[in-house]
Amino acid sequence: MLDPHTSAVTVPNILLQNDASGVIEPIAHAQLLWVFVMLTLLLFTARALGEIAKRFDLPAVVGELLAGILLGPSLLDSVTIVFGIIFESGTAVDPQFHLIEVVSWIGLLMLIILTGLETDLDLIVSRGVDATVIALASIIVPFVLGFGFAWVLPDRFLAGEGQRLVFSLFVGIALSISALPVIAKILMDMEVIRRDFGQMQLAVGMINDTIGWILLALVAGLAEAGTIELTSLGQTILYLVIFLGVGLTVGQRAVRWLLRWVDDVIGGQVAMITTVMVLALGVGAFTHYLHLEAVLGAFVVGILVGQVNRFDYEAEHTFEMVTLGVFAPIFFATAGLRVDLSTMADPVVLGVGAAALVIAIVGKFVGSYVGSIAAGMGHWEGITMGAGLNARGAMEIIVAMIGLGLGVLTVEMYSIIVMIAIVTSLMAPPLLRKTIPRLEMSEQERKRLEREQQQAESFLGQMTTVLQPTRCSVDSQYGARLLGHMTQDTEIDVTAMYLQAGEEDQQLGFIDRLRLRLFRRSKGQQDITDSDTTAEESIPTEASDCLERMDQQFDPSGERSMRGIARNENPNLKEAILKEAKRDYDLLTIGTAERGAKPNDPPLGDLVDEIIQDTPCPVMAVHANVDGVEGLAEESISRILLPTVGAEFNRHAAEVAFAIARDRNALVEIVHVVNEPRIGDRFMEEPDLREARQIGEEIVDEEAELGRKMGAEIRTNVVVTDREPEDELVELASDHRDDLIVMGTSIRPTSRRAFLGHTSEYIIRNADAAVAVVSSR
Repeated sequence: MLDPHTSAVTVPNILLQNDASGVIEPIAHAQLLWVFVMLTLLLFTARALGEIAKRFDLPAVVGELLAGILLGPSLLDSVTIVFGIIFESGTAVDPQFHLIEVVSWIGLLMLIILTGLETDLDLIVSRGVDATVIALASIIVPFVLGFGFAWVLPDRFLAGEGQRLVFSLFVGIALSISALPVIAKILMDMEVIRRDFGQMQLAVGMINDTIGWILLALVAGLAEAGTIELTSLGQTILYLVIFLGVGLTVGQRAVRWLLRWVDDVIGGQVAMITTVMVLALGVGAFTHYLHLEAVLGAFVVGILVGQVNRFDYEAEHTFEMVTLGVFAPIFFATAGLRVDLSTMADPVVLGVGAAALVIAIVGKFVGSYVGSIAAGMGHWEGITMGAGLNARGAMEIIVAMIGLGLGVLTVEMYSIIVMIAIVTSLMAPPLLRKTIPRLEMSEQERKRLEREQQQAESFLGQMTTVLQPTRCSVDSQYGARLLGHMTQDTEIDVTAMYLQAGEEDQQLGFIDRLRLRLFRRSKGQQDITDSDTTAEESIPTEASDCLERMDQQFDPSGERSMRGIARNENPNLKEAILKEAKRDYDLLTIGTAERGAKPNDPPLGDLVDEIIQDTPCPVMAVHANVDGVEGLAEESISRILLPTVGAEFNRHAAEVAFAIARDRNALVEIVHVVNEPRIGDRFMEEPDLREARQIGEEIVDEEAELGRKMGAEIRTNVVVTDREPEDELVELASDHRDDLIVMGTSIRPTSRRAFLGHTSEYIIRNADAAVAVVSSR
C-alpha cells in the first residue's frame, strides 16, 4: 500500500506469509469454511429479518441491521469454539472476520454507487447553499453537545490517562455524523428518494459525512501524534476540493466517454456493470489513499454514471437487485457483529448510554430543524430532515471502530456508540412515515416526478443508441433529419453506418482512409472504423461524403454529429444491417428504398419487412416522398398526422411524433378512424356507432394527454367513414396539407408480416406527405 505521507510502498504482512518457494500460502481449510458459514448466516439472517420488517411496514434495512445484533459476539464465540473442537483449529477469529469485513465493504461501496445513481446532481447544485446550511447546523449542534457530555463523563469511560480531549472529540464526531448509506437505503425502501426532500437529505448527508471524515482524520492524527497537525488538515481539505472539482468536470466527460466506448465495443449489461465497479473501486482506492475515504470516491462515480444514458434502466435495475439482494444485507449485518450489549447490563453504563442516546437524537433534530428553517424550509420539512439525518448506521460504527482501534474508546463506550447507531437507524423509518405524509408536494416537484416517471416508462426515455444504415438515399437522409429532431436535448447517440459495396476482402487505399479520418476529426469525433476488415484496410471516399451529408441533415448547425462507421454490405444488405443491429441498439432507422440505385424497389417491401421481422430492436422505416435531394432541402415540418388505434405500438409512434413536433413547433393531429359497416354487412337497422366513437375519443384523448406532457401542440379527430382507413388517412393528410405521417406497426404472429403492412404501403405510395412507420415489436 502507498502511504500518502511518504514515497515508500508498504506491503501488508499477510502478503509476506509465504512458504520457502515464495508462493503465498492459501487460506486454511477451516478458516475458509468459517468464512463461508458466517457469510451464509449473515445473508440468510439479514434477508429473513428484512422480509419480516417489511411485513410490519418497515423498510428492510431495519431487519438487516438487527441481524448483526442477533449474530453478535456470543454467537461468534460459540461458532469459534465448535469449529475449534471439530477441526482442532487454534486460529483466532480476527483473520476470518476481516475477510467478512472485506465483503461488507464491497457491499457498502455498491450501496454508495446506487445512492449516487439516484442522486439528481442538478437539483442538488441548485440547492447547494441550502444543503450546506442544513449540514453545518446538523453537525455543529450535536457535536457541541456530544463534546460537552464526554468532557464530564467519569474516568472509567476513558481508555487511558490524559486522553480527555481526544476522547471528547471522538464522541462529538460520533454523535454528529449521519449515515448516507442508511439514509439512502431507507429512502429507497420507502420509494421517496426522488422527492425534493429526499434529494436534499442525500445532499446534506454527503456534506455531513464529508465534514465528519475530515474531522475524524484530524482527531485520529491528534490521537496518534498527540498534537493537531494543521498542515495535514489543510492538505486533506485541498485534496477534497481538487478531487471534487476535477471529478465533476473532467471526470464527468471521461466517464461518459468510457461508458460509451464500452457499450460500442463490448456492449451488454455485464460489461457496463463491470466498468462501473472497476471505476468505483479504483476511484475509491484513490480517495482512500488521500484519506478522503473510499465511500466518497464511490459516491462521485455513482453520480457521474447516473448522468450517462448508456447506463440505462435495465443495467441499473440489475445492479440494484444484486446490491440490495446480496451485498447490502451482508454490510448492514456485519456492522453489529462487534457489539457486546451485555456491557449495558451495568447500571452506570446503561445510564450513560441512555443519556448519550438522548443527546444524539435531540442534538441532530435541533441542528437539522434550525438549519432547515434558516434555509427557508417549512416546519414539517425541518422535522422530516431531522428524522432522516438522525440515522447514523454503519458510519457511526466505523467511527467507533477507529476509536477502539486507536485506543481512545473503551469497549463500554464503543458499545454505547454502536447502540446509538442502531437505535437511531431503527427509529428513522417510523418517524419518516409519520412526517412525510404531512409534506405538501409543490407543483414544480409534482411535474418533475411525473416527467421522470413518464421518461422511465416511455419508449424514447429508454432509448440510448440508434443505428441509421445508409447509402445516402433521400429516404435515409430524411431519416437522419427526423432523428435530429427526435434526439434534440437528449443523451441519445445516433450512429450512421455507411454500407459500402464490393467484395469483403477488398483492399482500400491509405489516402481514402486518411481523408475519412480527417473528416471525422474535424467533427470532433472518433475515427470511422470497419471492424470487418484488417487494420490496413480503409474506407472509400464516398463514405466521408455520405456521412457528411447525413451529419448536415441530422444537425445543420453542426453543434451535434452522428457517430460514423462503415461496414461491407456483402453477402447482402439485410445481413449487414442485422449484424450491426445486434450490438444492443435501441432503434434501427432505415429508408424504405435504401439502395437508391433500384427505383422500382417497392416502399416498405420485402427488405424492410424482413428487417422488421428479424431485427432484435425496434425499427423506424422512413419514406421522404420527395424528388431527389434538391426537394429534400425545401421540406419543412409544420403539421404531423398521427393515426392511432390505441395499441402500445401506436403509443411508441406517438412519442416519436411528439418529440419531432416539440422540436419543430409543429401541430400534431391525432386521428382515430371508425369504419361504418358496408351496406351488405348491415342489418335492417342503421348501425349504432356511438360506442365506437366514444372509444375512439378516449383513445385520442389519452394520446393527446401524453403529447401535451411532452410539450407538443395537439389536435384530436375521430373520423367515421365507410371507406378503407388508408383511403381516409391519405385524403385527410392531403386536405390538411400535412408534412409528415407517423404510424405505429407491429408483427402479426400468424403471418410474420407487418400488422399494418398493407396500410403502410398504401399510404407511402399514395400520400403527398412523408411517412415514418415505427415498429416497436
